[in-house]
Amino acid sequence: MIQMKSIRILAAVSAAALLLTGCGSDKTNSETSSVVTSAQPAAHNLVTLGDSISAGYGLDHPDTERYSALLTAELIKRDDCKWNDYNYAVSGDDSSDLIKRLENGRALHLPTADSIVICIGANNLLGVYVDFVQDMASELNISAENYTDEDFSRVENQIRQKMKNSEQVLADLQTRIDENLSRLENDLETIYDWVRTRNADADVYIMNIYNPYRGTTDAMLPGMDEPFGDFAQRQIDRANTILQDLTQTHTDLIYVDLAADFNAADPIPIIGSDPEKDSFPDPHPNADGQKLIADVLLEAMRGA
Repeated sequence: MIQMKSIRILAAVSAAALLLTGCGSDKTNSETSSVVTSAQPAAHNLVTLGDSISAGYGLDHPDTERYSALLTAELIKRDDCKWNDYNYAVSGDDSSDLIKRLENGRALHLPTADSIVICIGANNLLGVYVDFVQDMASELNISAENYTDEDFSRVENQIRQKMKNSEQVLADLQTRIDENLSRLENDLETIYDWVRTRNADADVYIMNIYNPYRGTTDAMLPGMDEPFGDFAQRQIDRANTILQDLTQTHTDLIYVDLAADFNAADPIPIIGSDPEKDSFPDPHPNADGQKLIADVLLEAMRGA
């Protein structure tokens, strides 16, 4: 028998994945430059490449609250000189999307960057769930840009039908994850080559991926033999191994273990982390999470 609770969990995970990709909003996707003048004539550039985490999706004031803005402010204090914040992150991007944007000239100031932060790969994983729910939504002629409670119920019913063969659903999801992780590995090499061809001297920081579903004890689907939080961790660990391997192959890159700091935080600093709310959490960093990212990067920069 199909468990309704599990159906709602999968549908909620898919909705949360849509949130992570920032569907329906691109207000934080424009390039911004936060410039603070100083008596010192020298100026430095921070360039950020990534997805909705870096764009500051879900924040009240992303231009000032996202980690690149917070980090720039701290660098200004540290160095007593001007730092420019050029944030080219786009909500919804996975590794292949980032390549397309680079090739289309989005990162205008990358060649003059002193420090470059790359935060990519989360959507290579959660994109699986986005594709999963969008495939069903498209069958029902539902637009992700106008997703209503009624539409959610219709997709939930569609999930119920698919879950009648839960083993096949799990196998299909795992196949999609495997393919996306393989694509991430290949794309990272392309991103590295693209960046280094245009900027051979900047310090380049590669951040790994945190698990926003830590502690989620429900199984996502009937037939899943582990809590969803554990399942997510196993997939994220695979992605983080790929990211770390890149920095070991190219020793000019600096690996930033963001996941360790998020794992140590209690509660995990994401939007919608209130355990009393009857909803799956929005996986984006909240204001505290953005500050944590800025702190972790600042510490990495001290050791660079």
